[in-house]
Amino acid sequence: MARPGRREREEYEELKRRKKRQLERQKNHARMRDYNPYEIEYGMDDYDDIEIDDIEIEEEMPVRRRRSAEDLDRRYQNQNRRPRQGQRRNSSQQKKEAPAKPKGGGLAKVQMAAGGCLLAAFLYLGMIPLHYIAILALLWILLVMAAYRMQNRKKKAGAGRVLACGMILLAAGGCYYSIITKAALDKISVEGQNLADVSGINTAKEPFSIYISGIDVYGEITQESRSDVNIIATVNPNTHEVLLTTTPRDYYVEIPGVTNGEKDKLTHAGIYGIDRSMATLGALYEMEVPFYVRVNFTSLIEMVDVLGGIDVKSDMAFTTSEDSECVMDVKEGMNHFNGKQALAFCRERHNLPDGDNQRGKHQQAVIEAMIKKVMSPMILVRAPKLLDKVSESAETNMTEKQMQSLVKNQLTTLKGWNIHSVAATGTGDRAYCYSYSGNSLYVTIPDMESIANIESMINAVEAGEKLE
Repeated sequence: MARPGRREREEYEELKRRKKRQLERQKNHARMRDYNPYEIEYGMDDYDDIEIDDIEIEEEMPVRRRRSAEDLDRRYQNQNRRPRQGQRRNSSQQKKEAPAKPKGGGLAKVQMAAGGCLLAAFLYLGMIPLHYIAILALLWILLVMAAYRMQNRKKKAGAGRVLACGMILLAAGGCYYSIITKAALDKISVEGQNLADVSGINTAKEPFSIYISGIDVYGEITQESRSDVNIIATVNPNTHEVLLTTTPRDYYVEIPGVTNGEKDKLTHAGIYGIDRSMATLGALYEMEVPFYVRVNFTSLIEMVDVLGGIDVKSDMAFTTSEDSECVMDVKEGMNHFNGKQALAFCRERHNLPDGDNQRGKHQQAVIEAMIKKVMSPMILVRAPKLLDKVSESAETNMTEKQMQSLVKNQLTTLKGWNIHSVAATGTGDRAYCYSYSGNSLYVTIPDMESIANIESMINAVEAGEKLE
């Protein structure tokens, strides 16, 4: 069989191309169901003699989109139409669409204003260290940004609004806390009469001593009254050492500026003013006592209750008498007391073998337990209620700034305190007292050796030495 010539091959290739176009028109016509003018131009009956199976189609043409009425009035190109899944918007749509308005801007501004008020309130309070305030400011800004971003996400918008509102309420609570705490400090701090100016003492850096006077009455504190509890707390804020020195109420001593060389009971010094009690103890231990705190039965009960009770260690087991106004069994070792129980523990002496001396040790144990609880960071939460409760039944000549400095120093260091206790001793006797014109009274003659030992311990704490 002879091979086809060049002309025949060209004609055959032309027929293949025409048949290929015919197949394409048929496919498009089937999909579009529309009239195609190419069928009239070329005709579809001219190539029926060509077998479709003999034609090899290398690749399939892309399918055309079906025409619709929207193509005629150009409504199909509506710029606001959302693209189908997997389809990208064209550039003209992206340019003409307006960006979504961000949400949460108003709440963010309120949050920032509330945060500023909170920081100002903490600065006004003067008890929070500056580096704590700086950390709080940074954390506040981060939370504001987080809440703003959450409000601009569909799934987290509600949580973002809750976070923003919670922060605003927290700031309002912090401002209220600062105001009432500052007001309570104003009530407790008073100007001591006939006392030297103590405003120059830096309680955050300098050692100092404070006289703790306990009065055996309820209700408000009167200007002049006997003191049944006489404790000197020597504090060194640098070494965190505290020495509690208890002096028996019946100690037979001179009262400077009153007795003119004669002697009287220590408890009678309070009749002539708090300054005479401080001067008496200062002369006894050859030291300066610049500060004082006066408390009574009411303030002790309320302070212990606000603290949630205290854990007190007793070196013996005994039962309190009815004179203590709360009969209870005290076990040897650790005991948890509420306000009334702590007061009964401090007042009991009749059922104790060592009487008043043992009662002084119990008073030291209660004060030590209170100091440990007050010096914990949790005192910030309970400070307003604690100060408000004792504002009418306690007073001190320590200034607001000095109390603020002491608290700020504790929050800055967060160190524990080493608390030591010592009690002056003596022998019981009867003697005439300056303030009593009748018969002789029971007194305690000071043991000078114990006095000398206490003086050396006080000097060691003030010098920054550690006590064993």
